[in-house]
Amino acid sequence: MFTEAQVNEAIAEMRAPNVASWDLFSEVSNFKVYRRSVPNNSLKEYKVLGSYPDLPTRYLLRAYTDLDYRKSWDSNMISWRALPNHRLHFTAKFPWPLYPRDYVYELRTQEFAEGVVCVNGKSVFDEATPERSGTVRVDDFRQDVVIQPTEDGRGCNVWFGYYDNPKGNIPSSIINWAAKSGIPSFLHSMRDAGLRLMKTDEENRSLDEKVQAISSTAAPLPVNC
Repeated sequence: MFTEAQVNEAIAEMRAPNVASWDLFSEVSNFKVYRRSVPNNSLKEYKVLGSYPDLPTRYLLRAYTDLDYRKSWDSNMISWRALPNHRLHFTAKFPWPLYPRDYVYELRTQEFAEGVVCVNGKSVFDEATPERSGTVRVDDFRQDVVIQPTEDGRGCNVWFGYYDNPKGNIPSSIINWAAKSGIPSFLHSMRDAGLRLMKTDEENRSLDEKVQAISSTAAPLPVNC
């Protein structure tokens, strides 16, 4: 869960990024990806800052959090299921020849002033969901997303923080390649998924308006008394 102070800090970074301790890792249309080393180990954490000028907040949120829909656009997703207490079990592909990774985490969505939305996920232990053969459990994971509507309401600004410990002896070259290609691909796919949702809503709205127009202008049916 994010405090109001943390959300305000993220919003401030959307205007003036605080990246003094971060390295610019990659760039993709309207987004910059930063990373830095995690103290006391060789792992990295990531911070992504940017915007979707043509994707309103509600559609980005739906594309990101509706996991049934997400399975249609996230090529790395294998499966998911809901658990009690706002928890999820999520299984993801990893580059061959690595085993898939699965996550048990708590997901929370918060709403703040001026339409700002925050999504937090953090790994938790769940004794009812033990590890499975052929899958590696990631038990040190967090994801934080802050979404702010743009001034014109047609798009959104995004602050995204991510860290996980995938375990295993994974060469740094594979981790770098996966992050370098995977993060931009994810950002593109999520935008496309949100735009499809928006297009579907617009088509349904247009159809409803046509039906209502026909209904309101139709001549009354004769009544047999």
